[in-house]
Amino acid sequence: MERKSKIFIVSWLLVIVAIALIVTLNLDFFQEIIEKNINVYGYPAVFVFSFFADLFDQPIGPEIPSSFAFIFGLDILVVFFLSVAGSWIASLTIFFLGKNILSDRIKNSCSKGEHINHCKLFMKYGEIALFLAATTPIPYVIFIWLSGAFQMKLRNFFVFGLLARAFRIGIILLIVAGIIQL
Repeated sequence: MERKSKIFIVSWLLVIVAIALIVTLNLDFFQEIIEKNINVYGYPAVFVFSFFADLFDQPIGPEIPSSFAFIFGLDILVVFFLSVAGSWIASLTIFFLGKNILSDRIKNSCSKGEHINHCKLFMKYGEIALFLAATTPIPYVIFIWLSGAFQMKLRNFFVFGLLARAFRIGIILLIVAGIIQL
């Protein structure tokens, strides 16, 4: 058990919690920034905010900027594709960072037996956990990190993470469109 790896993991978790707390405590402020920038910059702002929404673990998902964009009259199909593209690029970035950085840190922070047990647990429940995180309000980003860290196959990550997230964004956009049509 390497001390540096444990310090890295604890620091990493503290940064994630700090970002989540900052955004949560200032949620109105961040939603106002998103709303103003999408109103001014349109489609590029949808992509940028969708990317950052899935890059950090916080309560604003990519469906928030895409919903604002649709409300401001932007084309729903373009908004959907830009929101999904931003989300997927952020998710793939985190997945590969988890695979290349976090994987070794987790391995070094526990005994070989513990690591094998963690891997078995993730192999058994990782796909369903990632799917649930991608489609529900459960924090999604932490599951992306873990998917990379525990070496989930890219094909499985695509199906249970990326496609599921696109499904969630699409459903929420359809709900917003339905509400606006009323």
